[in-house]
Amino acid sequence: MLSYMSPQWFNGYDVVLELLFAVITIIVALFAYRTYKTTNLVYSKYLSLAFMFIGFSYIVQSVINFLILTNLNQSVCGFMKINSIAYFNTIAMYVHMIFFTVCLVLLAYMTFKIEKKVILFLLLALSFIVLFFGSNSLYMFYLLSSIYLMIVSLYFVKNYLKNRKFTTMMIAIAFLFLLFGSIHFLFSVNHQLFYVIGHLLEFVAYVLILINLIMVRKK
Repeated sequence: MLSYMSPQWFNGYDVVLELLFAVITIIVALFAYRTYKTTNLVYSKYLSLAFMFIGFSYIVQSVINFLILTNLNQSVCGFMKINSIAYFNTIAMYVHMIFFTVCLVLLAYMTFKIEKKVILFLLLALSFIVLFFGSNSLYMFYLLSSIYLMIVSLYFVKNYLKNRKFTTMMIAIAFLFLLFGSIHFLFSVNHQLFYVIGHLLEFVAYVLILINLIMVRKK
């Protein structure tokens, strides 16, 4: 799926990192859902849904990259009676992109602080049209990700400037790292080193989010 963009020495490390990202984001999703059940805050509901979708997207990406690296995708294709391995990899790539895009749309919608589902559905529809009908789906996916992460990062930066708390600063920095990582992935389509840098920036971002979660829970 995406492992072809990885330099050979990084093969396997990306699989482990993606699985780690999935674990962290699902933990965040469960915590946000728990907060929603006790406070009934709409913010927490969308945050929980967003991180659950991003967790699923990383699980798909990690599993498929593992299957590609171990050549087990050929066995899976045979079991599922899929004639083309490339077709199987393409399906998996789109599943990952759909889950990830839903996450980013939910996060962006959350920052608008409005309850108009028509806007949410409109954002989803436009995003899927770009993904499915664009000339280069993978490139458009990273471009969309960068745009949505820019919106979300700006929201959290403004939130920090308003509250001036250490926890809000950590979240703002985390999403800025995710934004920088997404921008690096834009270049990784043609340059393998940017694929590595993108993963490392994501790693820093999710570690910051996890640390922030631990700090909030201790209060």
